[in-house]
Amino acid sequence: MSTNLRILAEYSARMAAGDYAAVYDVFAPEFVSHVTDRVSPNVVGTDIRPQEEKFWDMARRAFPDMRFRVNLVLESGDHVVSNWTLTGTHTGAAFYDVPPSGQQVRIDGTAILRLRDGKVVEHWGGPHCAYGIGLSPARAPHAATGAEPPSASLEG
Repeated sequence: MSTNLRILAEYSARMAAGDYAAVYDVFAPEFVSHVTDRVSPNVVGTDIRPQEEKFWDMARRAFPDMRFRVNLVLESGDHVVSNWTLTGTHTGAAFYDVPPSGQQVRIDGTAILRLRDGKVVEHWGGPHCAYGIGLSPARAPHAATGAEPPSASLEG
């Protein structure tokens, strides 16, 4: 296993276990996500590592039985592409602005990461069904940020 794949495997295991400090160990302070302007436009130009931590914390609180699985990993030079699945039962807190439904959910996503000197410095991709996770028929702006929901398909 390459160094980059080992780093990302350890990162995924730590985050899935609730060790959110991993984001600060693995993502460089100058980390840039090329989806920030569409997902969290209010934090563009800032240290966005806390947004990654918030996502995982929110998911863990919303889906207490959350499971995270990496389905596929491809590596080319300093880039790593992973396809992942998060599953759980929505019995905890709200997920974004969707109240608990008691339903099983599945969120599939793809991340394209670029690493430099053992740290993630760039990101493209994200959840394919980030807004509402298929539980909300409404496609209204996000309650906290006012951002329009992504145009990706919704799945449940």
